[in-house]
Amino acid sequence: MSNTNNPLINTLQQGFRITVGATASLVETLQDPQKRQMTFQDLQQQWGEQAAQWAEKGVVTEAEARQYMEQWLAQIQRNSPVSNPNGASQRIDFATAQAELERLTQEIITLKEELASNQSGSRNP
Repeated sequence: MSNTNNPLINTLQQGFRITVGATASLVETLQDPQKRQMTFQDLQQQWGEQAAQWAEKGVVTEAEARQYMEQWLAQIQRNSPVSNPNGASQRIDFATAQAELERLTQEIITLKEELASNQSGSRNP
């Protein structure tokens, strides 16, 4: 059996090459002040773009959670089926609503923590 056909060997070789390449790039960056500044600027831009994407996702998730809760509350008041985001009608019991609310709340908390972490990370050189 040839080493080039062994997925484990190929994965290990790739990991080794990535490590060597990353190390070489790091050394080059540390030795060249201009390259170091460019790398830092690129990282700040990437963090900013990622934070913006997470913020957008947070807005959508928050809107979905708000819509779901409004529908759920209206359904409780009317005791009628609620439409989910896909347009399908369904009955929602208290346990299902509570589980969905907890899931959406946790997702919002996670997004806010990631956004805060990235915003504070982009401020520290």
